[in-house]
Amino acid sequence: MIAGASVSRMVQIVGLPGLLGIAALSLTCTLLLADWAYKIAENNGFDPSLELQERARQKPKQPKHTDKSIKEEEESNNSLVSQIRNGITLFRRVPTLGALFIEALTFQSLSTILNTCFVTQLKDAIQNDGQRAAFTGNFYACVNGLSTIFQFLIMPILSRKVEAKVLWRAMPILPLLCGLLQVMPKTLFPESLAISSSSSALYLIALSFLTAKTMDYSLRNILAEMAYVPLSFDARFKGKEIIAVFANRFGKSGMALILSALHFSSGGSIGLSGLTLAVTLSWFSSVVGLSKLIPTREEAEKMVEDRKRADSMNRRQKKKQ
Repeated sequence: MIAGASVSRMVQIVGLPGLLGIAALSLTCTLLLADWAYKIAENNGFDPSLELQERARQKPKQPKHTDKSIKEEEESNNSLVSQIRNGITLFRRVPTLGALFIEALTFQSLSTILNTCFVTQLKDAIQNDGQRAAFTGNFYACVNGLSTIFQFLIMPILSRKVEAKVLWRAMPILPLLCGLLQVMPKTLFPESLAISSSSSALYLIALSFLTAKTMDYSLRNILAEMAYVPLSFDARFKGKEIIAVFANRFGKSGMALILSALHFSSGGSIGLSGLTLAVTLSWFSSVVGLSKLIPTREEAEKMVEDRKRADSMNRRQKKKQ
C-alpha cells in the first residue's frame, strides 16, 4: 500500500527504469524472506509433507524379496497417467473440489480480462507514461488498503455472524453490476449518466477491477481456506495443489490466449465489455454452485471434530499393534 501510494512521487525522481530497478530489488528481498519463512516452518514441524512421511513410516513393512515389486509399483504410481487418474478419482469423491476448481478457473479468467480492460482503457485515457504509472500505483494502494480493512476489521465480524455460503454468493454482485453498466445501451441512461467519455469508462472498469482484486486478497482467499478445512487430508493437500497449479494458471493463460485470438481475428478491435459480462456471469454461476456444497459453520465444526476423533483412534490402534 505504501509502495503504491509513493509511485506518483518516485516516478518523478527515478523515472520508469528506476521503478523497475526498485521492483527487482523488492522481489529479491521477497524471495529471501520466503525462503527463510519456509525454513522456519520446516524446523518447527509445520511442513505438510511431514504428515505424508509419517503415514509412510506407519505402513507395515513388506518382506525384502518384494522390494523390487514395491519399487515398480511406486514408480507406476508416480507416473503422470497415474497421478491424473488419482486426481480424477479424488475430485469425483469430493464434489467440493470440482466446484472450487471451476470457481478458480472462472475467477482467474475474469481477473485477466478485467486487467486487460483496465490497462487498455488506462492507455486511452492517460497518454503520459509517468501519469499512467502514478494512477496504477494509487489504484493498487487502494486495493491493498481496502484489503487490509477487510481482513483485520470486517472479515472477523462477518465470519462469525454470516455463513460462508452467503458471503460466497455476495462476492460477484458488484462486478456483475459494473459489467451490466458497461454493455447497457446508452439509450437506457440519461445523457448525464451515459458512459461516453474515456475517463468515465476508465473509472467504471477500475471500480470493477478494484472490487475483484480486493475480494481476491481479503474475502475470497479466506473463504477458500475455510472450504478446505472440513475436507480430508488428501482433499486439502492434493486437491488444493491441483487447483492452485491447474485452475489458477489455466484460467489466466487460457483467457490470455482467447483475448489474443480475438484481437488478431478482429483486427485489434474486440468487444471486451460483452466478454467481461459473460465471464462475470460464469463466475457468478460457479460461485452459486459452490455455495450449495459449502457446509454451515456447525456442520463444518462437526466434520472437523469427527475427523480428529477418527485420526486419534487410528493412532491408538496402530500403537497397540
